[in-house]
Amino acid sequence: MFKLVRNKIPDIVGDEVEFTTLTNEDYRIALRTKLVEEANKVKKAETRANLVEELGDLEEIIHAILEDASITYEEMDSIRHSKDIQRGNFSDKIAMTTTD
Repeated sequence: MFKLVRNKIPDIVGDEVEFTTLTNEDYRIALRTKLVEEANKVKKAETRANLVEELGDLEEIIHAILEDASITYEEMDSIRHSKDIQRGNFSDKIAMTTTD
């Protein structure tokens, strides 16, 4: 089992932990796993400072996924903007209620 870490972590922790370089496929899986991990940290953030820190980590993962998939930030933002025009955004705080 492995956990994706930032590039400088091996230098910071030294010989205390073993590290390996992931294959491209394992890297893609690890990025998506890390995305969920960081999103959960955002969800649990209790202070503004902690929220800002976790959002920064989440954005770093998003940038890594974009780079790995050869997607520019502008391309992603263009799709986001199109959805905003077609479907709106979340600023009105509307939630769908359903009955099962």
